[in-house]
Amino acid sequence: MEKFVNETTLIWSIVVAVLIFLGIIFVVLKTKQIKKLKKHIEELEIEKNLIVNAPVLTELSKVQALVKNERMTDRYNNWNNEITKLKDVTIPRITDMIIEIDTLVEKKQYKLTIRKMTDVEIEIYRSKKKADFLLDEMQLITSSEARNRDYITKLKAQYREVMQKYNKQKSDYGEITDSIELQSENIEKRFKVFEDLLEQNEYDEVEKLVDSLDEMIKNITVVVEEVPTIVLLGRSLIPTRITEVKTLYEKMINEGYQLDYLNIEYNIEEIEKKIRNIFDRAKILNIEDSILELKTMVEYFDSVMNDFELEKRSRKVYDDTCKSVINKIKKLEKIMSDLYLQLDDLKVSYDLTKEELDVLYNINKDLEELHKDYDTLMTHSKNKTFAYSKLNKEAEILNVKAAKIEDRLDYCLETLGTMKDDELRAKEQLKEIKVLLKQAKYRIREYKLPVITNNYFIELQEANDSIKEIIKELDKKPININTLNTRVDTARDLVLKLYNTTNEMIKTAKLAEMAIVYGNRYRSEKLELHKGLNTAENLFFKGDYKTSLEVSINSMEEVEPGIYDRLLEECK
Repeated sequence: MEKFVNETTLIWSIVVAVLIFLGIIFVVLKTKQIKKLKKHIEELEIEKNLIVNAPVLTELSKVQALVKNERMTDRYNNWNNEITKLKDVTIPRITDMIIEIDTLVEKKQYKLTIRKMTDVEIEIYRSKKKADFLLDEMQLITSSEARNRDYITKLKAQYREVMQKYNKQKSDYGEITDSIELQSENIEKRFKVFEDLLEQNEYDEVEKLVDSLDEMIKNITVVVEEVPTIVLLGRSLIPTRITEVKTLYEKMINEGYQLDYLNIEYNIEEIEKKIRNIFDRAKILNIEDSILELKTMVEYFDSVMNDFELEKRSRKVYDDTCKSVINKIKKLEKIMSDLYLQLDDLKVSYDLTKEELDVLYNINKDLEELHKDYDTLMTHSKNKTFAYSKLNKEAEILNVKAAKIEDRLDYCLETLGTMKDDELRAKEQLKEIKVLLKQAKYRIREYKLPVITNNYFIELQEANDSIKEIIKELDKKPININTLNTRVDTARDLVLKLYNTTNEMIKTAKLAEMAIVYGNRYRSEKLELHKGLNTAENLFFKGDYKTSLEVSINSMEEVEPGIYDRLLEECK
């Protein structure tokens, strides 16, 4: 029981201690919050007092000292009223709001206090911005004299430097000299007006005058920098180029060149108008884009001279190309004329296909069209209808067409020549085939075989027939070259086959005979060998030379190994 009481007492003691600790923490946090709010209120009070600060009042007093005319009086009164309103209306209102915040803190209405503080901060920010704006406006006036004097000093230095450069090269400015000097007088007068306006405290007019002086000096700086180039280009270089182009243009026209496409006369007239306009504008010191326009004119004349050179080169190339074209046409027409004279003979001699004849007709037709196109081109050239640069392109096209026709005709002639060559080659090969056949027959008669196999006579007949086919094909009119070539190839293969068969049969028979003769020395010693050789002899006289050789070799292999190789050596 006592133990339970003690535990209960301990728990309550802990609870009380925790509550006391939490209470202390709450009191400490509230105290810190109040201090923080109080500090913020003090900061707001300081910011309020800085709204209309010493610089604002100082600038206002400076403006008061500058009041010498009605405009400045109105400005001063306006600024004074705005500042008075800030001091007598806005700042007291902000003071009342801060007092209200302080009261809310005392009443521990912290949420409302924070909202009110936000309102005060906004009001102070607005008032401070307004005071800063008034300060900037007043400083613009109070600092105007020093600022503008400093800027005018810089403008004078820049102006003197520009005029010094102008005076050193005055002769380069030509007719624009009077305009530059007149503008110089205007600038000098404005420098004097500047002093008068400052004396009268006409600060708005001073600002305008400084701006206008700045623009005038910038303009005259550009004018002094660029006018010598404008005068050089517009009064010297371009007129010279105009004269050169006109002279060369007239000369080339007289020499037969067609140059209408260049519009030289119109373009020169337009350029002269633009030059007049450029100098009219320059006299009022407006030279914007003038150098760019003049340089564009120079580039135009450069391009015109290049066009003239192109026409000269094109004419030379054109003349050479035309000579090449007409020479090719004449050459092709002569070949075609000769070919047509021989065409009937060619038709009789060779079996020309419709396609081959059509090729010749198409070539002749295209050649006629090419000649017509050439004549048309010559007409244009004589009438000076087109420029040589364009005519040259047409001539190149005709030259290409002529080259293509030439290639086609060469191929056609090559085909006809090949037919003739094939005919001659077939006759030569016929002679060679006959010689080879004759050699085959001679060999078979030279080596007196006991029996000649039927296979040999079949191949001999085929070879003879194939030779007859060649002779028959050569006797035909017209000759079909493809068929003739096939006949020659067939005959050559068959005769060669017969020749090889003859050689192989003679060689085999010779070996078989040698084997039997060689084996006779062993007949008395080996009964099996004796029988084998008898069999070989029977086969040999029946014409089966290959089997006879095999039997005799096999019979002697046991008695004398390698006998076949030795026989081959003997046969060589």
